Amino acid sequence: MNDPIFFLRARQFSLAELVALTGARPADGADLSPQVYGGAPFEEAEPGDLTYFAHPKRIHRLADTNATACFLAARHAFAAPRGTAALVTDAPEQAFAQALAAMYPSALQEASPFASAGVNPGASVHPEARLEPGVAVDPGAVIGPRAEIGSGSIVGANSVIGPGVRIGRDCSIGAQVTIVNALIGNRVRLRSGARIGHAGSPQNRARAATPQIGRVIIQDDVEIGANAAIDRGSGRDTVIGEGAIIGNLVEIGPDVTVGRNCRIAALAVVSGSVEIGDFARIGAQAGVGGDLCVGPGAHILPQAWVASDVPAFARYAGSPARPLLRGLRALALVERLIRPKPPDRGPGQ
Repeated sequence: MNDPIFFLRARQFSLAELVALTGARPADGADLSPQVYGGAPFEEAEPGDLTYFAHPKRIHRLADTNATACFLAARHAFAAPRGTAALVTDAPEQAFAQALAAMYPSALQEASPFASAGVNPGASVHPEARLEPGVAVDPGAVIGPRAEIGSGSIVGANSVIGPGVRIGRDCSIGAQVTIVNALIGNRVRLRSGARIGHAGSPQNRARAATPQIGRVIIQDDVEIGANAAIDRGSGRDTVIGEGAIIGNLVEIGPDVTVGRNCRIAALAVVSGSVEIGDFARIGAQAGVGGDLCVGPGAHILPQAWVASDVPAFARYAGSPARPLLRGLRALALVERLIRPKPPDRGPGQ
């Protein structure tokens, strides 16, 4: 059986080219002529591989790497073995990513899973839908009336694009994605199984009796993970700001506003009518109660439950969530209270 290769390398690079690309600083007198063919973690790297080191607790294992070159911080350069060229940089992981992007540009480009161009005969596209040239539609996809899709976009197998939905250019819609009542910008990535624009589950009878007539608006350069669900608005639109990244299995309720460049990790839940400021971060499995505000730059740690407004740039943790330092003090107090007391000893013992 042949070993499958999913990403083809564009070409190999010399160390001199990588230094020029990333701005890393080689050691004095280092030979920059060796060629690099690929990348790997430092524990698994072989000759011809590029790697990086950013794990101080594993510094004792760096000497075992066989990589041709390694991006690392200046304070760790001493630990690189003799056969590995130390490329010093303040951001090793970022430099490694930059080098891999040059080696494997196809890994950053979305392509049709069916490797097809244009509309596949197995797709169902309504006559009133408008698709610009260069749109790829895979088998089983359904595109409804008055839907509009920009050039360079890909609609994966068995996905459903509802009536009137507008999708910008160079977007990637994964397999089995459902989009209704939504306006989507350019360069948006929706991973497989995402559900966009549905009514969601009402939390009370009043909500159940109120038609949800709002939309979902997803701005440019947003990424939404697999099986995430974003409900459409009821009184106002649900808005996902430019550059936001939303992880797998995240639930975003109706009427929510997510600011620009926010990060919401996997399994988080954001209840209805929440406002999240620009550059805020919400950790994995965290939750935000309804009708609250999370300030710009705030950080909600994993598994926290937010039951009150969070100020800008604050760090909250715990359930219910509270400022991080206060939460740590409370935890320390609880630990002291439940710590077993030493047995009493009588006089002379």
